Amino acid sequence: MLYRFFRYPLFILYICFYRRIYLIDSKKIRQDKPVIFTSNHSNGFLDPLMIAVFQWRHIWFWVGASEIGSGIKGFIMRTCHSLPIYRQKEGKENMHKNEQTFKESREMLYKGDTLYLAPEGKCIIHKKLLPLKTGCARLAFKMMEEKDWKIDLKILCTGVNYTYHDRFRSEVYIKFGKTISIQDYKELYEQDNFAAIKKVTEDIRTGITEEMVYVEEEDEVLTEKMLVLGRNNVSRGAFPIISNNSAVLEIEQKIANYIGKLDTTQKQQLETQVDTYNQTLVKYNTNDYGIAGKNTRNIAWLLLGFPIWLVGSLLGKLPQILSKKLTLKVVPYPEFIASFGITIAFFIWAVYGLLLIGVGSIWLGWEAAVLPFLAVGLQTYGYHYEDYFQDWKLLQQHKKASNSSELKTMRAKLPVIGE
Repeated sequence: MLYRFFRYPLFILYICFYRRIYLIDSKKIRQDKPVIFTSNHSNGFLDPLMIAVFQWRHIWFWVGASEIGSGIKGFIMRTCHSLPIYRQKEGKENMHKNEQTFKESREMLYKGDTLYLAPEGKCIIHKKLLPLKTGCARLAFKMMEEKDWKIDLKILCTGVNYTYHDRFRSEVYIKFGKTISIQDYKELYEQDNFAAIKKVTEDIRTGITEEMVYVEEEDEVLTEKMLVLGRNNVSRGAFPIISNNSAVLEIEQKIANYIGKLDTTQKQQLETQVDTYNQTLVKYNTNDYGIAGKNTRNIAWLLLGFPIWLVGSLLGKLPQILSKKLTLKVVPYPEFIASFGITIAFFIWAVYGLLLIGVGSIWLGWEAAVLPFLAVGLQTYGYHYEDYFQDWKLLQQHKKASNSSELKTMRAKLPVIGE
């Protein structure tokens, strides 16, 4: 019950928090057979929830037992389909309890639900993969043994990519990729159980990596400079908020892969080239968004939408301020800023919605019940209006710049970006 109750408000909060959400190749999700979702894990609870909120099938999640906790929090987490995984930090004496979680996971899959697990085993903000645990493969083969290999179990490798993990109004690309059929490993498993588990785990790693914007630590600064430019290469309107267009993800992957193959000298040369271009943008008081010339923004839409933005901003300002301040105060780890921030916003909006109903009922009676939904809708519109306005400002700045032809020439010489 709580799973459904939280799901729909979270859907709204996600399209408020993110400027745009890309769900790419979601048709690969099977609707009638057991499937295990696996993905990279770099942004707290958001990684599994981003997959769960945007599909109809129920998903169960493996979550560290200490993160589930006890009391009211533990009750909510378990009711919302969290299954505890006991690790060494929860005590070696408790790790035998994982057998019960494995059993519950198999039962959920047998009855038609789905399961999400992060094979890295822990969450760190980065754009690469840690070594993978073998739990997913072991669970899959145990299911096949129990059903005498008469079920068609699939593992769906997914990449969850954030432009910025903890930044409000950033973007996220969720790419559903390679589907691994456990039936394909039957012969190997019967010959050598360990080899089959290792092979499936390796294939999961390959499948997830292919759907990621994969960046090594030493390349992060240079890659980010290039990604900022690469995103301007794609024409995008203000809507839709949820898109299946893979163009932005593809260019980000292309940039990351290109830089990853360069040697140290080539990386230094490229960074100098990018820095020179950015410095020239500053010199001429313009921006790459305008130089790329892929998008247009119309002042008429700004004028028409201004009254709606004003009302939405006024209605949503208080919960926005409270959510931001409380998140910065109580969230201890950067990898949980976004997920905790959205959770905090959910509860603040719930209280604020009741307050709106209470005050509004003095004048509107029972019709005041629509006020929270109206406020959320107007606030969401307001965020997207502000994004549109910022784009328009960049284009207006570029119109006043001189020597744009020189900058276009410099941009055209940037690898990948200028193609």
